[in-house]
Amino acid sequence: MINRLSAVALAVAAALAAPAHAADVQPEVVVSASRFDDADSKAPVSLTRISRDDIVRSGASLPDVLGMAAGVDVRPMSGALGIDTVVDLRGFGESAGSNTLILVDGQRLNPVDMSGIDWSAIPLHNVERVEVMRGTGGVLFGDRSVGGVINIITDKSGAPRASAGLTLGSYGYRRVDVSAAGSADATYFNIFANYADVNGWRKNTQGDQRAVSGRVGHILGDEREVFVDVAAYGDSNGLPGSIKRADYDADASRARSLTDHQKREGYRLRPGVRYAITDTLMLEGEITYNTSRQNAVYGATPYIANRDTTAFTPRLQWRHGLAGLASTTVAGLDVFHGKVDNVALDQAGSQLSRAFYVQNTTSLRSDLHLTLGGRRQIVRQHAEDRANGIDGEATHARNAFEAGLAWDLDRSTRLFTRWGQVFRFANTDELFGYDPLTYAPVFTGGNVRPQHGTNLEVGARYKADGLMVQGAIYRLSLTDEIGYNPITYANENFDRTRREGLELEARWRALRNLELNAGLITQNAKFVDGPYSGNTVTLVPNLKYRVGAVFDAATAGRYGATWTHVGKRRFGGDFDNTKEMLDGYGILDLHADWKVRDVTLQLRLANATNQKYAPYALYSSFAGDYYFYPAEGRTLFGSVRYDFR
Repeated sequence: MINRLSAVALAVAAALAAPAHAADVQPEVVVSASRFDDADSKAPVSLTRISRDDIVRSGASLPDVLGMAAGVDVRPMSGALGIDTVVDLRGFGESAGSNTLILVDGQRLNPVDMSGIDWSAIPLHNVERVEVMRGTGGVLFGDRSVGGVINIITDKSGAPRASAGLTLGSYGYRRVDVSAAGSADATYFNIFANYADVNGWRKNTQGDQRAVSGRVGHILGDEREVFVDVAAYGDSNGLPGSIKRADYDADASRARSLTDHQKREGYRLRPGVRYAITDTLMLEGEITYNTSRQNAVYGATPYIANRDTTAFTPRLQWRHGLAGLASTTVAGLDVFHGKVDNVALDQAGSQLSRAFYVQNTTSLRSDLHLTLGGRRQIVRQHAEDRANGIDGEATHARNAFEAGLAWDLDRSTRLFTRWGQVFRFANTDELFGYDPLTYAPVFTGGNVRPQHGTNLEVGARYKADGLMVQGAIYRLSLTDEIGYNPITYANENFDRTRREGLELEARWRALRNLELNAGLITQNAKFVDGPYSGNTVTLVPNLKYRVGAVFDAATAGRYGATWTHVGKRRFGGDFDNTKEMLDGYGILDLHADWKVRDVTLQLRLANATNQKYAPYALYSSFAGDYYFYPAEGRTLFGSVRYDFR
């Protein structure tokens, strides 16, 4: 497949290079490619930047916003709040949560176990932009960035402003958002808060979500400041579970459980510094502490988990030049300690991770930029099951290297290629297994080897005159991929796997008041060795695309429509690929907004055609049946926001 994709990529690159009179392009600030603010990044990366305006006018939840980028598969499990949504980059299916790294301002949200992302910790109105960096991150971010990195950048401005908003929607949906910011002399602050709740479309999908976050900073001088970021958050929701095929066909709003539920609360504290030591040397660093407490009931069994993580992330950026060439080096440390205590099961796990990384970008010519980097990461893991007398410890280490070239054909067109290594370590839940004969719990941390592999990518980007087009082809080859095998009922290392794909996205201002946008991914994720050789990785669609349009009628409002198609997939658990395919689906979302002086009104109709579909479903060999997690039907939301002067 890669040869066919290469031909397509070369054709795309040639088409992108065609314009001979490129207009000047304003550089966009990005962080994820270097871990520093960079207004003119030379990194050879496939990166999508979702702007604040895109986020606001979509009217969607934060996980749904991420689906606006090509190559991102968003799978909500239950409920309009998106509390348990899984995000998948580059086709990892059932193990997506452990292979897509989610960051807030460069700090990890992924817990050390297999629990989901605390989306409640991020008030949507606090998000300035989102950077989706596909297929890379092994050097700068390390563990869990195999499929890519999603960096959610929050608003750090102290410009005086305040707003309040109210949203009402189908199935009893309500949300309140407030924000304020200001400054006094060299000190600035901002604060954001939201509360939302919903009755739910399915039975037992009621939920609520709340968060307060903000920053206080003090400017010490030009390019110098100290700050403290704080956040407190919580959510609770029913857990309806999956339903059998007969129930799904008869009434998808049914629930397998009417009593299962969970409640989660936590807070995050992050003091940091940004300090220009000289005109060419910048220091940045943070100490992040995050804690959460979760209480849940699954099948009448209580589940209580306490999670605590601490991270120390100092880094330097040195613009030093090299033999007369423009050259910048980034180097840093990542020290991370996380632990989870499962009180109900009398189990505990912890992980201490230490890493050093360095990355250099040198402009060999004014139009040709070489990036080289390396990372060394060591992880010590500990797991214990006090009820069964298990106490195990394991230490693993992996290296990552990356090399890439970016070639600016003109001021609007860039071609790039990159080769890099990626890896991930087992999470704390994967340190436990079961004896295949006695089914007694055992420690598997010494046997589950780190997952590792290589990523090769070729891409191009064109941006000028109201048109942006970018595309990339990739091949991601993995050894010892970590996953759960439903045949052996164990977390284990799989035989070699390979993922190949083509990603394209475009945005075009066709008319002064009409913008068109589109994104496409075609991918093939499969096993290449062992008993499943040639079989497709489950829950990974071969095709996903999105097309949309926004019409700006000025004072008469702004109107938009987006169609998203997700192709057929293998049911979760169907490693043999002998069962039927999970149906694909197409979703139409409509939105409109109007601004009258300081008041903004917005309407959003999600799943306008009332499409019945399941973003996640599995086959149980034990029960011999298919189980579905149905998505919501048609939902309508209306909101009003007032911006105080």
